[in-house]
Amino acid sequence: MTDVLSQDALQQIIQVAQGFYARKDRAHDLEHALRVREWGRKLALEEGADIIVIELAALLHDIGRSGAVEKTHAESSAGLAVNILQKNGYSDGIVKQVKEAIISHSREAGHEPKTLEAKILYDADKLDFVGAIGLGRLFTWAGVQGWTLVGENSCEKFYHERICSYRDHLFTQSAKAYFDPLFLYMEGFWQQLRAERLKLSDSGQADTI
Repeated sequence: MTDVLSQDALQQIIQVAQGFYARKDRAHDLEHALRVREWGRKLALEEGADIIVIELAALLHDIGRSGAVEKTHAESSAGLAVNILQKNGYSDGIVKQVKEAIISHSREAGHEPKTLEAKILYDADKLDFVGAIGLGRLFTWAGVQGWTLVGENSCEKFYHERICSYRDHLFTQSAKAYFDPLFLYMEGFWQQLRAERLKLSDSGQADTI
């Protein structure tokens, strides 16, 4: 495991990334990337991974979301990250590992995380979609997509079809330990929502929300 990035080097990458994230939806902005970085650091320390690779990959993992030139946002982000890191003097080895982690943080094109660092980035990204922050991101993303709260094309459907399956695909035991209480918080929210809607339904008001 290597040392963490110096503050100057880190701020340089954050400053470059900020320009890309300013054009993204607020569910995938710089704040999201910074939180993924913090999750990544936690997991790296517990799993014995390369923190430099994980920090860089986390900061840059979603920079290709809008205006993607590749088939997926992960591939576009990886390509942009390579250019940024090369221009900032990072070694070929670090660049290669960061690229591999970013390209496999999403399963859009069938890329599976193979290195420990790639697995940790994948897990860290999913941890930012559970808990209170996860709910906030879900509703923010719903605004971008035009989803309703429940029903077809809704927050509820995305939660059940995507977020509920995240734990089954996490790679590290550390991530699973963090995931469980955050997921229970979300479960509590949806249970409360169903209970409130049921009460409104009994009074004939459910269709108003």
